[in-house]
Amino acid sequence: MAVWVALAIAAQFLYALSVLIDRHIVVRAQHIGRPIVYAFYVSLLSGLVVLAAPFFDISPPSLLVLLLAIGNAATFVAAIFYLYSTLSLARASDAAPVVGAISAITTLICAALWIEGDVTPAFILPVALLVAGTAFISHFHFTRRALIYALISGVMFGVSVFFAKLVFLEVDFADGFFWTRAMNVVTALALLFVPAFRVAIFRGGKHSSRGAKFLVLGNKVLGGAASVVTALAISLGSVSIVNALAGFQFVFLFFFALLFAEHMPLTERSKTGSHGGWRTGAGVVLIVLGLALLSLGHYTLL
Repeated sequence: MAVWVALAIAAQFLYALSVLIDRHIVVRAQHIGRPIVYAFYVSLLSGLVVLAAPFFDISPPSLLVLLLAIGNAATFVAAIFYLYSTLSLARASDAAPVVGAISAITTLICAALWIEGDVTPAFILPVALLVAGTAFISHFHFTRRALIYALISGVMFGVSVFFAKLVFLEVDFADGFFWTRAMNVVTALALLFVPAFRVAIFRGGKHSSRGAKFLVLGNKVLGGAASVVTALAISLGSVSIVNALAGFQFVFLFFFALLFAEHMPLTERSKTGSHGGWRTGAGVVLIVLGLALLSLGHYTLL
């Protein structure tokens, strides 16, 4: 196995662990509070890159780039909010594949409509597999409200990625990365102007234990490490295949659910049974295959 392939798979293992910790934080409401509180801190922490601005030659954004970056940030915050709303109601091993599949489909549709030449008929089969995998999981393991939250989160993530792509089409990587992250901070701070959100955010930060705060921060460090490992894999090998390997995150989540169900309430295997577990496994396989074909189909067209 090539080193960069191993690195990409290792990164997805770290991402899967991060999702499980997120589930633990959200389910244990006393840790941090409502999903809006977690969305606030995730968005704020993701914008710490603005502190590195003095070390780079960052150009002022055009009005178009600024609007696209704001769109990226607003949809990202909404996606995070609905993701953690989903995690408060459903298992991480169910939620992550559905959100990932819907996100991929949404980005594909947006690209087909607004980025010329980005989508070809080769994407039809991967999309069908993603939809089928989503149906396998959501039909058997989601409440109606959890499914709606997961669908909204997936759509918002997909639109957020699409906005980011549009930003990078206008400016270079350093400027695009900086302004999208800077707008995450602005959007997070804008939440404080909504009285109900402001009360929840301050109350969540005040009432959460020191251990909970370190858990949240440590989990964001874990996610950051995963992103660094992914970037290293991309620098050494094929970016399309590295992206295709993102499906391994769902595979790891599925096996975590099987291995730790007796000890971790966030997996709750007892609620699914072996028959439901088989359907979940089939859904995960279809989603992984769909994501792989989606990325590899793009790779063959390069």
